[in-house]
Amino acid sequence: MLKTETLPGVVCLITLLHVCFFSAAVSGQNQTCRPSSCGDALNISDPFRLKTDPSGCGDRRYELACENNRTVLNLYSGKYYVEEINYKNYTIRVVDQGLKKGDCLSPPLYDLNFEKFSYDDPYAWPYDWKFRTTILMSCSKQISENNKFVPIIPCNSSNGGNSSSSSQSYHYALTGDGDSLQVGDLPGSCSIGKTIFSEMGADSEPEIRSMSDLQDQILLGIKLSFLQIRCFRECKVKGENCNMDYNVNSVECEDPNACKDWYDCGQPEWLRSLVIILLLIFASIYTAIIAGGLIVRGLIGAVLCYIIYKLRQRHISKNDTNKDIPLVNHNSQP
Repeated sequence: MLKTETLPGVVCLITLLHVCFFSAAVSGQNQTCRPSSCGDALNISDPFRLKTDPSGCGDRRYELACENNRTVLNLYSGKYYVEEINYKNYTIRVVDQGLKKGDCLSPPLYDLNFEKFSYDDPYAWPYDWKFRTTILMSCSKQISENNKFVPIIPCNSSNGGNSSSSSQSYHYALTGDGDSLQVGDLPGSCSIGKTIFSEMGADSEPEIRSMSDLQDQILLGIKLSFLQIRCFRECKVKGENCNMDYNVNSVECEDPNACKDWYDCGQPEWLRSLVIILLLIFASIYTAIIAGGLIVRGLIGAVLCYIIYKLRQRHISKNDTNKDIPLVNHNSQP
């Protein structure tokens, strides 16, 4: 049994141990979920995580990989380099791993387009975001009078488009705003190859006239939104629907069981029936008033027409009577 004079020391020791343990736990927790990096100066924080991060950090729907000191996003069976993450605007900019800067134009390895995205996916490509479309093509004839077409040297071409053989092909890229390109812009002598989507550059940027300019443009990659994370955490966790506005980066939760108007807001059946009957009566009266007004207008019009007709007939009859009266000779003597 402990002596009375030793109890304060035991209490102090236990308290000190608790404080140390709590401090170590808090410190360990803060260290566990610190921002990660992959050697490319990207700040990888919640909701993103690397595969090597502790299980409690970030959201697995936003898991990234680290390959050869490059941050990689695996999306729809494709691999894309992560170039930028904007946590304020909820955007992530990615580039196809096949696109590179060099003496030839490398095509993308994967086909990423609007149709691959669905509402519940962790990433979104909003339809109203502007983007650039680049169409690669091979032509049997040279195009020299149209500056819309940028001459290119594809990396998979053995002759670079400059061979003198009979099977010579000329390679071009047609690029522009996604809404500005038309089917009529494509020459009949050309066959379409890959299509590359990329972020629109600034309006002040010069027009693309060379393959080098084109490579700089497509290496901007595409910008995706991860605003869906707010829907997951603010709305769907409560079983509510979510409406997203990608232009202002806001979400609005909506209770699926909430009534949409007064009629659906839990009113008793007899009151609903009464409302329907009153609406039918009002509609009948309104229809009768409209119909009655049309009938009255028709009757007034008919009466006026009849009066005008009678007056005109009377006027004609009076003129005929005056014609039948003989003229009196005032110069004749009795």
